Amino acid sequence: MMMRLGNSTASLSSGNFREAAVGIFSRRRSLFTSLHTPLGWCPCNCKSGKISRCVFPEQKISRSKSKLSTVSANMSLPSKVIEHIVFFKVKDGTPPEKANAMVSALQGLKSLDTVLQLTVGPVLHVTSETYNFTHALHSRYKDKQSLADYSGHPRHLSVVKELVLPITDDIFAFDWEADLDGPMIASYGALKFTVFNPKDLAQPQWSELTEILSGYKSTFPTIGQVSFGENFSPARAKGFTWGLLSLFPGIKELDELNKNAEHIQLQGEKILPQMEKFMVVDMTTSPNPANL
Repeated sequence: MMMRLGNSTASLSSGNFREAAVGIFSRRRSLFTSLHTPLGWCPCNCKSGKISRCVFPEQKISRSKSKLSTVSANMSLPSKVIEHIVFFKVKDGTPPEKANAMVSALQGLKSLDTVLQLTVGPVLHVTSETYNFTHALHSRYKDKQSLADYSGHPRHLSVVKELVLPITDDIFAFDWEADLDGPMIASYGALKFTVFNPKDLAQPQWSELTEILSGYKSTFPTIGQVSFGENFSPARAKGFTWGLLSLFPGIKELDELNKNAEHIQLQGEKILPQMEKFMVVDMTTSPNPANL
């Protein structure tokens, strides 16, 4: 990408996207309250596009407005956290009781001292030409060391070895440092996670994209908290470099966004064309085993 600064010309490529993004976001603190790039636009009726796949039929997912508390007991709510996302592809033919046991065991890791917040649930939609994940985990930590302590904890290692690996075909993991728009919210009912690599863009296209992203939450108030950052754990990220997390009070609010005509138009005309590659996963935090 070429940026013109007065009479001079500077190169802005995907390789230094981080520098450009940090500069823009630091100048516009409100971006963390308004930023959202929900690249998946397929509601459960699956009418939107070939690359959007509905993993679970709509009738099997409760549209309750109630939120599931995801935070550990007796903790303050920080505004700077380490985000940890994991997607799982459960093998075809796996008995439901084994999938439920995996989810329950992972959810039980919320009690570990280093965990600020943790939730596990079924994937609702995957927007991807390649991947078809079935379950997802989202957790938060105060710093990288806390995440490392969680990853190396004997309980975590035991759950992964005994209940996760035997029934999964594929695992995706992504971590980033997040400066939230405010204190970490204590509960949410659904989330949308977008991972992407940006294209090389000319300055006018880059400016337009950042303006769209910076106004997203104010345009679509069903979005709750957002989190944005660059991955620092590439081993299982499948080559993706940037992530954007959006939290919603419940599936109803997530569905409202996914079906919003203005949102669909923005994705198709202004946002998706600027991405070299992307994947979007919608997840519910519903604790109902029937949905898992």
